[in-house]
Amino acid sequence: MKLILVHGRAQEEYEQESLKNEWVNALQKGLAKSDLSLPKDLSIEFPYYGKLLVNSIQEAASVQTRIEAMRGDSNSIDESEQIEFYETFLGEIAEKAEMSPAERAELRILLSKNRGVQNWEIVHKLSTLLDRNPIIANLTLGLVTKDVFMYLYVNNIKKQINDLVAKCFDDEPCVVVGHSLGSVVSYLVLQNNPQFQVKQFITVGSPLGINGIRRKLTKVGVPACVKNGWYNAFDDRDIVALNPLNQEFFNVRPSIVNTNHVKNHTSNRHGIDGYLDDKEVALEIYKALIS
Repeated sequence: MKLILVHGRAQEEYEQESLKNEWVNALQKGLAKSDLSLPKDLSIEFPYYGKLLVNSIQEAASVQTRIEAMRGDSNSIDESEQIEFYETFLGEIAEKAEMSPAERAELRILLSKNRGVQNWEIVHKLSTLLDRNPIIANLTLGLVTKDVFMYLYVNNIKKQINDLVAKCFDDEPCVVVGHSLGSVVSYLVLQNNPQFQVKQFITVGSPLGINGIRRKLTKVGVPACVKNGWYNAFDDRDIVALNPLNQEFFNVRPSIVNTNHVKNHTSNRHGIDGYLDDKEVALEIYKALIS
């Protein structure tokens, strides 16, 4: 049996092995709460794209690449699309964030403005408003927004990362766990490869239910390669996992199993440690591995 762990953004400071160990150790802590441990014969794959992502984004944002983008280059960055995505992504998060009455009134004014092409003003004001929340500020939401946008909208970046992750799959049955942006990456990889043998797909802290992300997906549904269902766990306080993957936000059949029981102990409520060392999340992964 194979376990494939797909990490999220902002991991470029890590080396692959140390980050993998952090994930595995957190999962072992979660399993220990049920007096369990990972199966002895388990193979663990950890496709690491942290440095690739940040380097690709820096390259795509360079002046030279912007000039090439005007010629239809695969790294094309459409500024109007970028503004629209940032406004939608940040606006949806802001609507559900904790705010004072005065901040809420400020938000209503912002979201009622005529938003359109070349209007970065609203994006900047939304970012400033959200940064007043210490938990959201700790998450560096502006960087999250940028990285998600670049992955979804710049085809060359998406292809490089997806290809790297896809290399971890073969004919062997596997369980896939995706966190944060890694849940988006793994979802697209699974959708594009119906031949994979995925026993269960497990997502934690996933932003797939955010409108700005969901509407960029060419197909919404449980990937055909997933045989025994999709389990999605989140903390209601995790601003990245804004919406559950349910009928309202990610309507698919068969339905995704959503659970919001997690109380993520990390400072931004989004860290992988706070998901994998959760007793129920760890147990769900274990049951998928031994079934």
